[in-house]
Amino acid sequence: MFYLSQKLIGYSLTLLASSGFGLALESQSAPSIQPSSAIAIAVQPAAEIPFEVCGEAQNWVRPPRADQLKKLQSLPRYANDPNSQPLQSLSKRFWQQDVFSFTQYGLSLRVEPIYLSGLWTVEDTLWRCYNATNITQINAGKTAEVWVLSHRVTRIQWTGEQYVMTVQPSRTGVQFIQFPRRESRSSLPLKVITDKGTKLTVVAGN
Repeated sequence: MFYLSQKLIGYSLTLLASSGFGLALESQSAPSIQPSSAIAIAVQPAAEIPFEVCGEAQNWVRPPRADQLKKLQSLPRYANDPNSQPLQSLSKRFWQQDVFSFTQYGLSLRVEPIYLSGLWTVEDTLWRCYNATNITQINAGKTAEVWVLSHRVTRIQWTGEQYVMTVQPSRTGVQFIQFPRRESRSSLPLKVITDKGTKLTVVAGN
């Protein structure tokens, strides 16, 4: 009798297993593993931007204050009173800056940055950057121009939103840089940092 009961129980378990009921119970008792809903977003690497040093004066330094004032007073534009406002504030601002950016070309747009920053001592070097083709490219929004004082440019990258220019500090020198644009904004979206990570202020020259 006991043997018959064991046989019936074994037969019942076999039926349960074959019907899938046992598997259903097992799947219900086991913890379910849901696939992660987080979707990895690929980060696009920054694109390298080729640049041209169209003019450079490696030994340039800002002229002494006395020479700067004398130069400004020799020019009709500033002869009346270089210390009057707003010229005084503008002169102080340009005198202290090391990076100027441009999205347009025009003689009048270059006057203030050249003379008020002290770059008039190397303006012949700067004018070599401009020919008919370069001027057309700048005014068409295809070429950007950046002047870098007391630093040297090592690379330029486009992140998709802005240009990141890396520079190395230098006691002397100025570089006039031109590079192809990836955007069409009126003001150049430019971030300048040293190789140590220090951010420099960029002044729009136009």
